[in-house]
Amino acid sequence: MLPRGVQRERWQTWANLVTLVRLVSGLVIFAYAAVTRDELWNFIGLGVYWSLDVVDGFLARRFDQETRIGAQLDILADRLLVAFFYLNYVMLYPQLIVPVAMFLFQFMGIDHYLSNQFMRWPIKSPNYFAAVDHQIWAWNWSPAGKLLNSAVVTAVLVLTKSAILGSIVCGAILVLKVWTAVRMARLPAPEQGWVSLDPAHSATARSETAPTGGAPRSRTDRRRAAASGRAARYARSPRARVRSSARR
Repeated sequence: MLPRGVQRERWQTWANLVTLVRLVSGLVIFAYAAVTRDELWNFIGLGVYWSLDVVDGFLARRFDQETRIGAQLDILADRLLVAFFYLNYVMLYPQLIVPVAMFLFQFMGIDHYLSNQFMRWPIKSPNYFAAVDHQIWAWNWSPAGKLLNSAVVTAVLVLTKSAILGSIVCGAILVLKVWTAVRMARLPAPEQGWVSLDPAHSATARSETAPTGGAPRSRTDRRRAAASGRAARYARSPRARVRSSARR
């Protein structure tokens, strides 16, 4: 049996390979669909993207291979491939230019900005943002939130091909993203050291910046301390959290 370190390296290689295959194959298929104006190949590209995205995420979580740089690359790959699909689709159905433009504006602009805000805290990806703010996570990066923000738009535009209905749905999601940006801006500023994935380092940084002398802490300080404790738990791997729970 291979040593644990070698096994982790192999699974990391497989996870990276799936990410690369997803990006390259998606770009090639969408480029072919754009040249041939073939709607079927456009949907094949979307299917390849979604299926490999599921496999990539499963491997990363199952074998503790989630990394912050991997999450950033995944976010960027999502934007590139989804943009290719919708640009191809609007070439076939130009009457959908308004809802598609609205969707790409929020997905490639506002949502891209929001998805990278997880870097402010010691969590590995937006999938763990519940440790910082559960409501933001629920509406944006929970399984139901992801379905609402992507699959619903695709289903409405593909099944109805209605510019009016598509614009209403995309407008509602745009409002949700603006609300998320406002709520995100109101979150307590992370303390120095929160960007570390080492819970001990984060705890040290918090203790150095905490009020001394027994003075009562402000409401902002209390919220910050509570959020930091939740986020620090997510800095550990899933297996480490399971072992810690078992010991308790």
